[in-house]
Amino acid sequence: MSRTRIVATLGRLLVTGAAVLVTLTTAEIALRMIGLGDPILYDNRGTYGYRPLPDQTHRRLFGARVHVNHLGVRGPEVAPGALRVLFLGDSVTWGGSYVDDRELFAAVAADVVEKRLSRPVVPLDAGVNAWGPQNVAALLEEEGSFGARLWVLTLLEDDFRREKTHVGEVPYFNVGPRTALEELAVLASYKILGAYKRAKPSADLDRIAQENLAACGRIFEMARAAKARLLIVWHPSAGTLAGDPEPRKAALLAAAATADVPVLDLAPVYRGQGGLYADGLHLSVAGHRVAGAAIGARLGDLIAVDGDAGGW
Repeated sequence: MSRTRIVATLGRLLVTGAAVLVTLTTAEIALRMIGLGDPILYDNRGTYGYRPLPDQTHRRLFGARVHVNHLGVRGPEVAPGALRVLFLGDSVTWGGSYVDDRELFAAVAADVVEKRLSRPVVPLDAGVNAWGPQNVAALLEEEGSFGARLWVLTLLEDDFRREKTHVGEVPYFNVGPRTALEELAVLASYKILGAYKRAKPSADLDRIAQENLAACGRIFEMARAAKARLLIVWHPSAGTLAGDPEPRKAALLAAAATADVPVLDLAPVYRGQGGLYADGLHLSVAGHRVAGAAIGARLGDLIAVDGDAGGW
């Protein structure tokens, strides 16, 4: 090959390399502007599986603020003398990193209770993405209730199809990625792998549902032992509002009634309202506002019924 051709080839390679570098740099900047590249970091435990590490603050999707406090739960730091309300559940409770801390239904509900009681109320959002009742029960057994005697456990049909979830089964980070592109690659890989999954056989799903119902029973017992007031919140998906079946709901409601645990079914609250869902399951900001108002009102009623005996 002549020197002229070698020089031309090297020139094309340099131009191509520069174009690739510019493209990757532009993509990295764009992804960081959206909010990727600085994800929530999680621990890795054999008991409850995983949950956010304490003491971290992030600006995530489109500027939403996500703060995990010293207790390792989402929400503000706990002020002395404030009434603590512990919110338990999965990604619906966590709220997503596209929703600002102040707009979560946990925060909205706490504001409603605070206005009713005329005293500080702090929401402790211990919801975790992809968790089920077995993860929640294990958290309470391992860590307790963070000083809260008012608990809200939000459940949905999908929860009863989940075994206890562990790190590695979900695209969450114990160590932060070096770039936003790396985070996007992890999320995309998880999405691609998920497309190859198939549902478990019916017999397995029935067994898992029973194990999750038993985990709910353990949560009921722990609340009773802690002298905590527990409220179960049933969160319907957009599909169930349209008529999709909820085969596990009846068993949960029966178990809660037997344990004398009150239940707030959000289906009547959601029905007839638009714009509540971000994706048919998780709530939009408007949905958090609606759910939080209903939960806060019910908590206020329960506190009023308990009166001084509740020790609030």
